[in-house]
Amino acid sequence: MNRAVEKYIRTVDGISRTVGKLAMVIVLFLIGILLYESVSRTFFNKPNIWSIELSQFVMAAYYMLGGAYTLILDGHVRMDLLYHRWSPKKKAIMDIITFVVVLVYLGVLLHGSCKGTLYAIEYHQVSYSAWKPSLIPIKVIMTFGISLLFLQTTSELLKDIALVRGKDISHLRSEG
Repeated sequence: MNRAVEKYIRTVDGISRTVGKLAMVIVLFLIGILLYESVSRTFFNKPNIWSIELSQFVMAAYYMLGGAYTLILDGHVRMDLLYHRWSPKKKAIMDIITFVVVLVYLGVLLHGSCKGTLYAIEYHQVSYSAWKPSLIPIKVIMTFGISLLFLQTTSELLKDIALVRGKDISHLRSEG
């Protein structure tokens, strides 16, 4: 396998792992927000106008930033009627076909995400809720997450192409 391709795979995989593991910590913030709201509402009869929307933003950040790491761990949902019975090479061929389709989808999603982020920045877009938080941070996070998933999908595609070509890639496929 080409050294540049191996360097790309190692770099993207490393970034995806780091971001994914950091994203796991975001769940603690989500728990904290929801716990605060529950205690505030239940014991002090003081609901907050920001808690539900902020928890939605935090969950969206967690979801978007964890996507690439989930791909490394092979944790995305797949229709597995026949797949588990196939040889590694046949699985790689099917994954190549799937990854090409996914890359097209992610390309469209990334284009829209970039346009949405630029719009939010240009017009100082805020939510239509009573709280009216800026949408710029979550849109930037979503664009970053989609970009990282695009890069990680490309990395997985390159690994599968190498596998189909008979190259030893076991040193590139490590757990977590």
